[in-house]
Amino acid sequence: MKEKVLIVDDTEFYQKAYQNKLLSAGYITSVANNGVEALKALTTDKPDLILLDLMMPIMDGFKVLQTVKANPNLQSIPVIVFSAKGASEEISKALQAGASDFLVKATTTPNKVVEKIKAVLQK
Repeated sequence: MKEKVLIVDDTEFYQKAYQNKLLSAGYITSVANNGVEALKALTTDKPDLILLDLMMPIMDGFKVLQTVKANPNLQSIPVIVFSAKGASEEISKALQAGASDFLVKATTTPNKVVEKIKAVLQK
């Protein structure tokens, strides 16, 4: 059975790039443009993993992460934070909030993202 990844990012470039990369790696993908859309999508379709941006309009990634991890029906879904931000306080805040991993967009290749997703889903 193919695993599902929800990509939560407000930048169309990243949505398309990672959706194409994940599809070619054999994953099923869906996309949310912001945190509100992500939480709405989670009520109807539970993914195997969430790839989550932090800086988004309407609701940021930290709020999405907190909401997911506080919900007993969703808290088991691994979340990889994938952000342009990479300051150590942001990384530790995300990991303390329950993120499985933290990747910085500027320094992480699409292949590395797929490797991380595979590793997290195999845990």
